[in-house]
Amino acid sequence: MKKFSILIPSYLENKRLQNLIKNILKDKLKEKIDKIIIVTPDKDLQLPFSKKILVIKERKRKGKSLAIRLGLKKIKTEIVVMLSSDLKMRKNFLRFLIPYFQKKEIGMIIGRPKADKNSKIFLFSKIIWDLHHLLCLKQPKATEICAFRKILKSFPKISADEVYIEYSIRKKGYKIIYEPRAYGYTKSPYSLKHFFSQRKRNFFGHLQILRFYRFKTSSLKIPLLIQIFSEYVKKTGPKNFILLIIVTFIELLARLNALIDFLFFSQSTDKYIKWKRL
Repeated sequence: MKKFSILIPSYLENKRLQNLIKNILKDKLKEKIDKIIIVTPDKDLQLPFSKKILVIKERKRKGKSLAIRLGLKKIKTEIVVMLSSDLKMRKNFLRFLIPYFQKKEIGMIIGRPKADKNSKIFLFSKIIWDLHHLLCLKQPKATEICAFRKILKSFPKISADEVYIEYSIRKKGYKIIYEPRAYGYTKSPYSLKHFFSQRKRNFFGHLQILRFYRFKTSSLKIPLLIQIFSEYVKKTGPKNFILLIIVTFIELLARLNALIDFLFFSQSTDKYIKWKRL
């Protein structure tokens, strides 16, 4: 098995980032890790000591896509694992990602984010991620947990960074695999305002990819979404139906809002790339 690198763009996630790094350094595949690269504008990071860790300090925060660009320049391995810094990953999760790359036709492995119970409204995020899981079982869509072949020669200033990687991998003819056993818990929004902003930013990024690269990821395919929605209702029954309707309404409103921004306010792009924590 070849060595691989781990890339973690981070912003204001010191405690969670510490725990994530500790988890990685205890992983059974830790000896195969070349570098753990953290790109962040944060000061006074307190990380476990390891010669494998390389921290790239940004003088000024410019958004996740540009952090990824900086990180990729320092990576020398063929395989890259990219994680969000707020993730609480299961133990030894790397064994579910890395072995797939022994097959030359595989270009990307996507893990399963789950909603952390850190927020009173975490059930809203849980519904989104449960729907995402059903979607990925049919057509994998890149997200916060992914491993991919380093085929990117550059990285654009764009808000849907993982989806851009998915597009690039598919364009090269590689297969993409969804591996739900590589799961981790991602931070849930603390407020409805934050949840709405998150969903709006997500859709805006997908519209960027659609316009600039003519690539439609699975979450933009309406017939597929209707099918997933129906499957979710059958699976969960009536107990979550009212909450599902509320989440669906928020999602539709967020998409409409993002579409208006995208079509009529081109100057809005930067606020989606360099978003503020709420």
